[in-house]
Amino acid sequence: MTGGHEIHSLFWLAVTRLGEAQILLPAFCAGALWLALARPAGARGRLALGTAHAHDHPARLSALRWVAGIAATTVVTTVSKVAFLGFGIGIAALDFTGFSGHSMYAWAILPVLGAIVGGWRGALAGVALAMLITYSRVDLGAHSWSEAIAGMALGAAAAGWTLADYLAHPGAVRAPWWLPLLLAAWLTLLPMRAPPSRTHGLVVAISLKLSGRTRPYTRFELLAGLIHPSWEKRPAP
Repeated sequence: MTGGHEIHSLFWLAVTRLGEAQILLPAFCAGALWLALARPAGARGRLALGTAHAHDHPARLSALRWVAGIAATTVVTTVSKVAFLGFGIGIAALDFTGFSGHSMYAWAILPVLGAIVGGWRGALAGVALAMLITYSRVDLGAHSWSEAIAGMALGAAAAGWTLADYLAHPGAVRAPWWLPLLLAAWLTLLPMRAPPSRTHGLVVAISLKLSGRTRPYTRFELLAGLIHPSWEKRPAP
C-alpha cells in the first residue's frame, strides 16, 4: 500500500513540475519568437518576387497577444500572492490565498504551444496536459480547488485570446517536424534535471519587503480566523 502511494505521489510530482515557471517560460519565449518571426510556406518566394501580402506574417499579432496575456496574468497572479502572504488578504470561505501559478502558466502556455505544433488537435493536447497539472496542485496539497481553478481560468483566458487570432488564419505558420521533438525533450528531461523552483521564495521575499512583516501569513491563520485588518478590532485573548 505504501509503495502504491509513493508511486502515486511521484507521478503527480513529475506532472506538477511541468507547470513550473522555469520550465514553461523558456518554452513560451521560444514559441513567441517563432510566432513573431516565422513565415508561412511560400512567403519567401513571394517576398523575392515582390508579391508579399498580409497573410505572409499572420502570426505576429498572435505573438503580441500571447506576450501581453502572459505579462498580464503573471502580474495578477503575483499581486494575489503578495496580497495574502504580506497583507493577509484572502477569502477564507473559498480557501483562497492566491491564483495558482502552476495552473495559470500551464493553461496560458501549453495549449498555444500545442497549436503551433499541431493546430486544433495540438491545442487540445495542451489543454489535456494543463488539466493534469491543475489537478496535481490539489492532489499534492499545494493549492485548494478554488486557487487551482482560478489559475486555470486566468491562464485559459490568455491562451484563448491568443488562439482566437492564431487559429483564425488559414495560412498560420506551423512548426517544422523537429520542433515537436525538441519541445517533447524539453518537457521530459528538464523536470528531472532542473533544481527546485525558487519562485515561491522570491514572492515571499517581495511580500515581506512590501509589508514590513518578518514572516508571511499562512493558510492556517486564514481558515482559523486569525487574520484581522489593522482597522478591525481584534478579539480579546
